[in-house]
Parts: sequence; C-alpha cells; structure tokens
Amino acid sequence: MTDNGADLEAIAEYYETHELTEDEVMAAEQGEPVAAESVMITTSLRLPKPVMDEVRRRARERGVKPTAIMREWIESALADLDEPVPFSVITAAVAEYRHRRAS
Repeated sequence: MTDNGADLEAIAEYYETHELTEDEVMAAEQGEPVAAESVMITTSLRLPKPVMDEVRRRARERGVKPTAIMREWIESALADLDEPVPFSVITAAVAEYRHRRAS
C-alpha cells in the first residue's frame, strides 16, 4: 500500500519546479504521460547589467526575446558534440562574425 501523503508531497514538489503547457495539463488530467523533454523549468539568473544589456541587444538583432537566445546558448553549450549543430546556432554564429568584422 502506498503512502498518499508522501505521494502528494512528491507531486507538489515536482510541480513547484516544472511547468507544463496547456496541452500537457489537459493530457495529464486525462492520464496521458507527459514527455520529459517538453517540461520547461523557470529559473532566476543574476547577471551584471552590461552583460544583460548585451544579451538584449543580440536578441533584438535576431528578433527574439532575451530568454530565447539565452536558452539557445545554454542548449548549444550542453549539446552533444557528435550531434549536428542546429541551424539557428550556425545563423547566430554568422551574425556574430559579421558584426565583429563590421566593428
């Protein structure tokens, strides 16, 4: 027999650190499993103002939100070196290269 109190605590702890899309919430309510890759976690990050200003500038250049470009950079840094490089990363590298040459 399981301890329902412990189960509830584990579930509460999980959802305090994980976010689900509306579709995933609906699927979970219907008993369907949720893919771990689709769960997004919100975190707080403290950066020096000049660093965040540069992140915002680069995001503006690319037409994305600062959080999107930061997520891309982190995912790229953690990517398996045997995996192909995402096109968005190549595009960002080309933009950075052109920017530096123009300066």
